[in-house]
Amino acid sequence: MATYLAKITSDMKAAMKSGDKPRLEVLRMLISELKRKAIDQQVDDLPDDEELAILHKAVKTRADTVAQAKTAGRLEIAQKEQAEIDTITSYLPRQMSADEVSDKVRELAAAIGYTGGKDTGRFMKEWMAKYKGLADGKLVQDALKGLSG
Repeated sequence: MATYLAKITSDMKAAMKSGDKPRLEVLRMLISELKRKAIDQQVDDLPDDEELAILHKAVKTRADTVAQAKTAGRLEIAQKEQAEIDTITSYLPRQMSADEVSDKVRELAAAIGYTGGKDTGRFMKEWMAKYKGLADGKLVQDALKGLSG
């Protein structure tokens, strides 16, 4: 339990000692979000999957900001947010490549007898049980559309 929080806290202390202010800022923010969620749920430690979900949400939020900043021509903001994304993703499990996702989608579809749109809910339930957090949902959807299309 709380393995992400422990690792991030340890890295925050190292960043403080080394004077790495940009990294320190990101790590403090992550610790704050993780602790806030634990307080909201009135628990001492969050399960690892909930900590992981918070980290994924932090990356997604920043990715949206990067896209908006680039559209608005604010490259300095986009670069800062991208650096934060890089820091956060260093704590996430390695994401599957598009080819890996495609292969896993085909395997799982064959295993559950996926026949098209009506089986999508069942497919996604199985996918989340096996591979939650390991692949971008958009890649999974595209691979699934490729099977039925």
